[in-house]
Amino acid sequence: MDPNDSPRFRPFGCHVQVPVKVKKAKYSTSLDPRGYIPVYEYMINGQPIMWDRETGYVFFTGIWKSLNNSKADIVKMVDSNPDLRVKKIRGGFLKIQGTWIPYEFALILCKRTAFHVRKELVPVFG
Repeated sequence: MDPNDSPRFRPFGCHVQVPVKVKKAKYSTSLDPRGYIPVYEYMINGQPIMWDRETGYVFFTGIWKSLNNSKADIVKMVDSNPDLRVKKIRGGFLKIQGTWIPYEFALILCKRTAFHVRKELVPVFG
């Protein structure tokens, strides 16, 4: 384990029929003070599911698109929830571009919107 990884945000074990392979990666970006985003990641429905290993921010664009929703709908959802402290990554590595939401808010939003992929989200939220 990387010494900067927060134990609070490590992947949960899951017992789904198709084993999930969660991997670690680092993606460079000038939009983060660290110069990169260290993530855990795996795929759902061809979409990357990622969360920051140090801060817990969840790449909500990947979850949203795995539900076959459009990226434009995220803007509406974020605008309708002004209390969200989102980070929007634009530019740089395409895979990490989108809306990143704090772990606790992502969990709440997933409980409301991601019923169809709830079992696949076990590695992120337990």
